[in-house]
Amino acid sequence: MFSDKEIVFYVNPAWRREELLHSSLMYPFWGDPPARDNVLLRGSLFKQRGFDTTQYRITSKKGEADMVLMPYSHSTVRRAYPELLGLCSHAAEEIGKPLLVDGLEDVQHPIGTSNTFVIRYGGYHFERTAQEIVMPPLANDLLEMYCGGELQIRAKGDIPSISFTGWGRLTVYRTARTVLKELPNRLRGIIDDRFRAKKKGVFFRAQAMRILRKSPRVACNFIVRNSYSGHAHTASRSIEELQKEFVDNVLNSDYGLDVRGDANASTRLFEILSLGRIPVIVDTERNFPFSDSVDYSSFALTVDFRDLKRLPERIAEFHKNISPERFEQMQKNARSAYVSYFRVDALMRLIVGELRAKIAGSR
Repeated sequence: MFSDKEIVFYVNPAWRREELLHSSLMYPFWGDPPARDNVLLRGSLFKQRGFDTTQYRITSKKGEADMVLMPYSHSTVRRAYPELLGLCSHAAEEIGKPLLVDGLEDVQHPIGTSNTFVIRYGGYHFERTAQEIVMPPLANDLLEMYCGGELQIRAKGDIPSISFTGWGRLTVYRTARTVLKELPNRLRGIIDDRFRAKKKGVFFRAQAMRILRKSPRVACNFIVRNSYSGHAHTASRSIEELQKEFVDNVLNSDYGLDVRGDANASTRLFEILSLGRIPVIVDTERNFPFSDSVDYSSFALTVDFRDLKRLPERIAEFHKNISPERFEQMQKNARSAYVSYFRVDALMRLIVGELRAKIAGSR
């Protein structure tokens, strides 16, 4: 499915605004992002790995281009550079090539231009369009950062242990405010249960942990925080302490509980994979990256959110029926999938392959 040929994006140098943070796709060409104290770990992510520039490059010559690339994310353009989308769309029409937009944000917004492809993470399976390419949230290679890249295989025990470290509760006030905001989708969910998946992720996390704690069939290693830990404004302690606590908890457990965040996606999933642990994914109608090419069942247990009440039984039955050899192999598969498909340096091969397939299919 994937082509070995690089894809060439047209970017007009006049579109650059030095004061704005450019799309991560532009880091290899316009430099690393400026320091952003409020977004934690992003700097270490791109020092550790970078996008594979054998797969793509940019040009200022329209005749060389396969596509036009908007060099700032859609969220940045909406907020600070609204005319850019029109400029990029016009350039794409002028050369008769598609436009690619970085739509990586928690809440998806329609683009509203023709012949446009959008890179997203998250979203809901029943709302995905043919113009969207789903990539994973960017996740650090925690095994390299904390374990020197050495995989630590766990032997199978009798009772499965499952970890969770992160934001898992809301105040009464925030709960009431969030429920009120979600009311339209909650009412739609009465008729179409797919819309029940649109609850805020912390509600699913709290429910999953409450159900698991009540079961004698699993051992729970939960560290529940009162706020999001990936942002300086909400992190309770230093990022180094919080990250080390997460890593230790995952490595000391058989499985890692993965429940979506505010977006219908999870950086946690790919951090668990980076550490070589088997994730238990609560599937809230999620769009899983590169699912046409990746066999998620080879390294993960996926449980539909509608079946959440049976989560302990599903984990216990899975653990009981899997052989010790298969249990260890799935840990190796988890690490291999992260390196081969989901780590920053692997992404562009898959994204470019999907772009070429979509361009060919639209002709």
